[in-house]
Amino acid sequence: MLSYLRVLFTLLIFSVEVTWTDGVESGCDDWISYTKDDVCCTRCKPGNRLVKRCGEEPEKLCTPCDPGMYVTKIDNRCYRCTQCTGIQITVKPCTGSSDAVCGCKAGFRCGDDKCSFCVTECKKGEEPTSDRLCRACPEGTFNDKLHSECKEWSKSCPEGFLFDNGNTTHDRTCISADPGLMSVVKTIEKEQADMPPVLFAVGIAGLAVFCVVVSMVAFVKGRNTTKKPKIVNPEQDISEESRIVAEEQEDCSCRHPEQEQGGSSNSIHTQSSESKLLT
Repeated sequence: MLSYLRVLFTLLIFSVEVTWTDGVESGCDDWISYTKDDVCCTRCKPGNRLVKRCGEEPEKLCTPCDPGMYVTKIDNRCYRCTQCTGIQITVKPCTGSSDAVCGCKAGFRCGDDKCSFCVTECKKGEEPTSDRLCRACPEGTFNDKLHSECKEWSKSCPEGFLFDNGNTTHDRTCISADPGLMSVVKTIEKEQADMPPVLFAVGIAGLAVFCVVVSMVAFVKGRNTTKKPKIVNPEQDISEESRIVAEEQEDCSCRHPEQEQGGSSNSIHTQSSESKLLT
């Protein structure tokens, strides 16, 4: 009986005792009594982490997280609070039971769902790029919203309507036109459709004229080009004549050796006769 009264007294004291640590109420928020001297905590108070599942004193089963940290209901673990720095601003401060919520300064916006970084906010007529900057919508596109991708202009209008000029922030619109103006427009559109074949024909004709001009220039230059006259060297001619005379003399010497030998014999014979007469 005394033990039962002691447990009731402990529970009564715990229910009225409040301990604050950095603005967070400490202790177990819900528990189950398995025995007279033992209770088990099923849920800690917000901002508290579970220290021990069961024990005699429920207020000692949970304890608040340290300053600058918060706890989640999923795993009863304390995590460090997110710091909003730079161009980030604090939208909601960190508490013992929830993390801080960050935002971005004017002219910027969150780059992801958790706003872990900020990017430049693109205006109308612009679109975001992969390097977190903005660029103007290309020709033929527009964007009428903040930080959105550019879209192409409309491409067709109903019969009897014409396109009004579009720009980077507004799409082209269709406006009604009188029959006379529509006739002019159709004529212009037909001329534009026929323009590519005409340009092709003009290009072919220009190429043909160019080839003819090049051929004529080459022909004229060929006719004006003459061969250089051969330069005669007098010394070379004299040398050539001397060589021919020498060859002729050698031919003569080779053809009449007997005549020279005969002349020598006759001379010897004459000298012998003269010596005989003298004796």
